[in-house]
Amino acid sequence: MGRLSSEDSYSLGRKNTEARLQAEALGGDILWVLTPDTVGTAALTGPWTRNVLVQAQNAAGEVHTWLNEVIASGNSVGDTSTAGTATIVSTTLTIVDGEALVVVSGDAQDFDAAETDTYTVAEYTGFGGQTLAVKTSVETFS
Repeated sequence: MGRLSSEDSYSLGRKNTEARLQAEALGGDILWVLTPDTVGTAALTGPWTRNVLVQAQNAAGEVHTWLNEVIASGNSVGDTSTAGTATIVSTTLTIVDGEALVVVSGDAQDFDAAETDTYTVAEYTGFGGQTLAVKTSVETFS
């Protein structure tokens, strides 16, 4: 049998890893991980944005790169600001290769000390009937 090219070897290794991760997910080893899960920010008086990385990982921190899913009503954002409003572009969460980058934005109103915005990924039951529990990322203004 001939030698595999480096490209073929990489492709085979990725397929083996994805097969292992799928088997782990079927066994329940899959969860949402949000980065950052908490963040502190100075009080603001103008528009702002922050990024939240959403990943489907196993307990060892490996990303389930095989997961590609469009989840209607998969995420939301809320806030405790008396003047400002936090928003996201869409409540549909699109996972590509096990992850999504979500931009949380605040309008031009004040976000004062002790006010928060909370980004939430909804509970999701998908691959093999496994359920990924609700996760949040909270930004607290100081």
